[in-house]
Amino acid sequence: MSTTSRSHRSAPGPLVLDTRSISRTPGAMSPIQRVAVAPSTIGVEMIAIPEGAELDLDLMLTFVDEGVLVTGSVSGQAKIECARCLGEFHAEVAVDLTEMYALENRASAEGAEQDEVRLLDGDLLDLEPALIDAFGLEFPLSPTCTDYGHAECINADTPRPDGVSGETEGRIDPRWAGLAEKFGTTGTDEGRA
Repeated sequence: MSTTSRSHRSAPGPLVLDTRSISRTPGAMSPIQRVAVAPSTIGVEMIAIPEGAELDLDLMLTFVDEGVLVTGSVSGQAKIECARCLGEFHAEVAVDLTEMYALENRASAEGAEQDEVRLLDGDLLDLEPALIDAFGLEFPLSPTCTDYGHAECINADTPRPDGVSGETEGRIDPRWAGLAEKFGTTGTDEGRA
């Protein structure tokens, strides 16, 4: 987890929250329920929430002695490329957040680098780095269609994971079709003498 240092913003982004609505009494809470736009892509090449996509924020900001605790969930539509069939589709993804943002001149702020605590920027907190970390840990490295509710791969020409396509004898896996065209064969040379 990375820390966020104080960097006075001229125009807060869509994932920057103003904490002035919370009374500075320990235990004071303020709910945040709104839709925000992702200011940048959140994720990796094969699975990511694209820049400009809507994110549903359902959060609670709680003032504590050392700063502001953010808890709740964030969800949105991710663009996914299946690692098996290379088909693209969209699916709803969500993460639960529990993030501490330290106030300046407090013990937790002084040890922020070692404790991996984020810092408030005056009265503002930036959720974007926390969401990048949270979704990065949640997303699989090699997503597949079946990971996201499909019974099988959306590209019907891709063989099943066990390597048996079953329906048609001699059908070539589309991932290897270029080699078959180049060498002019659809079978194997096994068993030939």
